[in-house]
Amino acid sequence: MYMNPLQLCVLDLNQLLHHEHYDSKRVKRLSDNLQKADVLRNPPIVTEWQDKYVILDGATRVRALNILNCPHIVVQLVKQESQDTNLSTWNHIVQTVDLGDLFDAIKSIPGDNIKISSVSDIDPSPSSSGTLFTIVARDKQIYMVQGSQDNSLKHLELSNAVNAYTRLTNVIRTLDSDVEIIQNKVQSFSALIKFTAFTMQEILDSAISHNLLPAGVTRFLIANRIIGINMPLNILFSNKSLSQKNEWLNEIIKKKLHQNKVRHYTEPVIVVED
Repeated sequence: MYMNPLQLCVLDLNQLLHHEHYDSKRVKRLSDNLQKADVLRNPPIVTEWQDKYVILDGATRVRALNILNCPHIVVQLVKQESQDTNLSTWNHIVQTVDLGDLFDAIKSIPGDNIKISSVSDIDPSPSSSGTLFTIVARDKQIYMVQGSQDNSLKHLELSNAVNAYTRLTNVIRTLDSDVEIIQNKVQSFSALIKFTAFTMQEILDSAISHNLLPAGVTRFLIANRIIGINMPLNILFSNKSLSQKNEWLNEIIKKKLHQNKVRHYTEPVIVVED
């Protein structure tokens, strides 16, 4: 398949694999918005792996089109080993929740393997294999949340724990890790959740095995990310073949490049969404 200079292509939705769960409320909201707008503004980011395509970013968009029974989707294809693809994690700000209630919710997940200990109470060299995340309270006390030492259960326990506290209150994703700064921004701040780092191989294995991570934890920073393609949904929903849709997309990209309608911004930008 010919790939245009922007590395955009049309894929069968059935070829895409999630590495994380999706937020059903966000999916419903986006599917409604897609029907009204009738365009896909920003393509999801995927990487090829074992004859499938793992979604690195854009799980909500993929699921929203899936429930609308759209057969195809436009994606930006990146290589996982590229220096332009950087993997990190979000932190979660928990609001308006008593710390004791937060602990109780996390410890009540199935399996009875979860332990929460203050850092001062933990062995100086705990096994990292069982660590799910840390909690930083308002008073800056740090607590470590640990699960089973069976590494095969880590993603399940992590998802259950995140689901447990997100059911208590709204959670804000943030890159901030300084509690004082967060408290000045969020008056209802209760605690900060900080996750351990993941490797790209863990992400790929999670997708292939369907052993998914919780929503809103992994963060991919993609250099030269494509936004604003405004792909008409009627094209994606049409009965045209996959190759015909890719030919149409490549012609559109060629035309926009010729008309100088593709701009490359190297400086950071702020996007305000609806």
